[in-house]
Amino acid sequence: MREIGLIFIIFSLVTAHVIRDWSNIKPAPAVPNSLASSEEIKIVGGNEAARNSLPYQVALLLNDKEGGYFCGGSLISSRYVLTAAHCLADGLISAQVILGAHNLRRSESTQQLISSTTFKHHENFNNQTGQNDLGVIYLPTPANLNQYVQLIALPSRADVSNSFAGSEAVASGWGLFSSSSDDLSDVLRYVDVPVIANDVCQENFGSFITNSIICSGGVDKGICSGDSGGPLVVSNQLVGVASFVGEWGCYAGYPSAFTRVSSFLDWISANTDAVIS
Repeated sequence: MREIGLIFIIFSLVTAHVIRDWSNIKPAPAVPNSLASSEEIKIVGGNEAARNSLPYQVALLLNDKEGGYFCGGSLISSRYVLTAAHCLADGLISAQVILGAHNLRRSESTQQLISSTTFKHHENFNNQTGQNDLGVIYLPTPANLNQYVQLIALPSRADVSNSFAGSEAVASGWGLFSSSSDDLSDVLRYVDVPVIANDVCQENFGSFITNSIICSGGVDKGICSGDSGGPLVVSNQLVGVASFVGEWGCYAGYPSAFTRVSSFLDWISANTDAVIS
């Protein structure tokens, strides 16, 4: 059976404010299932996004007693961010939520920083299989919605049976961006990817791919270290939350796996105030 690699990055939290010196942010070589040793680590095959063109994208600086780590997320209401459960591991103390960002190394006027100590991951999350890899962060101060910070729509209940296979999707994040770099991308990057059928994805991941997983394919295109929890969007709807890639590496031409949002609409409704049609 193939192994999976959860795709987050550990860093040393050096300040209680937004980190502007990213030189201390490194992959976590000792984290089980991490992809820190991948030969090529980036939003694979992607490009820099136009500034604030993905206004639902969230950056997360997450602090626990060991230090901290970086993930992505999506703004689904003015009070809630949807991300991956493995980003909200046991022992998490606080989250710094950055909205409206493009270049994380700069103090941009479009950015909003909201700190939170209220978060929850799915009760049945399994970090060995990647199942139920979904969580939420509550924003004690609501996001100020404007042209730079906007909500992403969730799938409707009518889409529960929609596989989205064959659809064109957009994945995005600040994950590591080159084989020669140890740093996160300073700017937001994106990649256009096709959604592939689960039986095709199972050819690479086997039993890890269940009905609650959605996969993207494409030659040398996908997510990687630092993109955990970030969005997979089809027709302006959030259909996936970045979860895992194969342990053989991000640049090997294999699919990327996301938690299928339409499989968790009841859980999202019960744990947030997001509107679901």
